[in-house]
Amino acid sequence: MKAKVIVMPKAAVLDPQGNAVRDAMRHLGMPEVRSVRIGKYMEIDVEGQNGELESRLHRLCRDLLSNPVIEDYELQRSQVGGRKPGARSWKTPNVQPPTANVQSRKGKTKRKRKSLR
Repeated sequence: MKAKVIVMPKAAVLDPQGNAVRDAMRHLGMPEVRSVRIGKYMEIDVEGQNGELESRLHRLCRDLLSNPVIEDYELQRSQVGGRKPGARSWKTPNVQPPTANVQSRKGKTKRKRKSLR
C-alpha cells in the first residue's frame, strides 16, 4: 500500500512563505493569483493494509510529520499495483568521503580519508 500525506498550515495560521511566493507570482505577471499556501507532500510505501496499520499511520502523521498546533494533515491511501511501463527507479549514488594527501612519519605521501564528523 502507498500512503500519501499532505501537510498544510491551518487556515488561521499566517503563511509568510506562501505570501512571498504569491507576491513573486504577481511580480512575474500573474496578478490573478489571490493566495498561496505552502505545505509538505510525502509518499510512504508500507506493507499490509489492515485497520491497525491505518491508525498507526494517523498517529505517525499527528506525532511526527505534522505539528498539530499549526498544521493539518490529510492521509490518502492507494493500492500499488506494480510499476508503470517505462518507469525508472533512481537511487542516490554512493558518495565516498573526500580524501587528502597526508605525510607519513617516513616522509612518504599517503592518502587518508577525512572524517565526516
